[in-house]
Amino acid sequence: MIQDDRCANDLQARGPYANNGTYPLGSTLENSGLGLSLAWDLSDTLALESITSFRNLDWAGIRDADNTPLPILHTSYDVDSSQWSQELQLTLQRDALTGVVGVYYFEQESDDIVTVELNPPDNIPGPQRDSDNNAVDNDSWAVFTQWTYDFNDQWSLTGGGRYTEETKRAFPDQYNFASPTVKQVPAQWYEDTFSDFTPSASIAFRWSPQGMLYVGYAQGFKGGGWNSHFNDPPLTATEQAALHEFRPEEAESIELGTKLDLAGDSLRLNAAIFSSDYTNMQVTYRGPFRAPPAMSGVAPFLTNAGKASIDGAELELTWLATRALTIEASYGLLDATIDQLDNIPLAILPPGLLVGNALPFAPDSQAHFGIAYDAMAGNLAITPRLDVSYTDAQFFDATNTREIAQLEDVTVVNASVALGSSNGSWRLIIGVNNATDETYPIAGNSSLTTGSGYAEIAYSRPREYFATINFDF
Repeated sequence: MIQDDRCANDLQARGPYANNGTYPLGSTLENSGLGLSLAWDLSDTLALESITSFRNLDWAGIRDADNTPLPILHTSYDVDSSQWSQELQLTLQRDALTGVVGVYYFEQESDDIVTVELNPPDNIPGPQRDSDNNAVDNDSWAVFTQWTYDFNDQWSLTGGGRYTEETKRAFPDQYNFASPTVKQVPAQWYEDTFSDFTPSASIAFRWSPQGMLYVGYAQGFKGGGWNSHFNDPPLTATEQAALHEFRPEEAESIELGTKLDLAGDSLRLNAAIFSSDYTNMQVTYRGPFRAPPAMSGVAPFLTNAGKASIDGAELELTWLATRALTIEASYGLLDATIDQLDNIPLAILPPGLLVGNALPFAPDSQAHFGIAYDAMAGNLAITPRLDVSYTDAQFFDATNTREIAQLEDVTVVNASVALGSSNGSWRLIIGVNNATDETYPIAGNSSLTTGSGYAEIAYSRPREYFATINFDF
């Protein structure tokens, strides 16, 4: 059999770090930020802290998503984004009572320009090119508090809550270059506000200076928003209302755990079991908005699709074997699944989106082992360190697409040596990540149920060496 690279067949799967496409590949990121933290002691019991931060991001990326020599799916991104936040915290510590009251504000602006070239193999002369331009203007604010009261040396109670209000705004200007006046959705500002109050509480029982048991409950939410990319034929008003906006996701979690100091306080052992339930689960959807023969869109969009749960257990150990030798270990188990799927309005569920699927990036088990040794050579502190991490197989999408999944367990070894002054004024770290040069998937993206029918994988970095230096002044 003669292999022909002009054919969009299995030759597109060239393996790790390979791409059979002809469109340029590249990614450039410029990221800068500032942070300022100020603290004042107002009295012996009151303290005020201000935390201010700013970040600016410019990113440009181009890719040949179909990974073939044919111009089936090419994308070009240009993103310019900035954000800043301000937080104030007032803390009180008086005898048995400790508490914090705070306010938080966040603001973000972003301009995204995405060009998508679609060209099925039987129509090479005239590619379809879409422009998905989207402006984003988001802001949110929150007030929060948390208080802990120690009834005695054994019992303590913690309670708190946070009220969050988010306003999401989006201005999509999305069209096909062949008919730029025909918009995928009307070009205008879309705005909605999402708010929620999320309480938390825990109670702790310390039966001895070396042992503590606790149980905690918390609620959380992830705000809704607006989808920014469509490349189907223009949506009807009903389709737009059903598909353009996604709603908040909510979660409830409970945790039971213990913390133990053993072997003369040289061994710290933490153990916990937990359970979290999610409603209005946000999932990424790729697939047709209409039944065939209507065209299927390849652009991903977020939608609310039901309920999910995450149940698990964790065990952490830190052992000071000697004054110089430290050993760390941890092990975690997860059962993270989709429990219920509500129909996505006006959309056709892809065949792989099923109740019982594993949630993305949720391996059944993970483990870590680390060992470090502190030594002195005159006034020079030397600390060699070895870390070994294990990750079970995992999926990268809610449809559990095997073509882009990490189907085998992975063990990664990192090693480093830290050199520094005995007074801690400077510290140099040199090391190697992925010392055994393992190759494994770290993320994936697929659109197998649409006309483009592609799957692509991002692989781990090969063995790499690094050096960092820190100065305190």
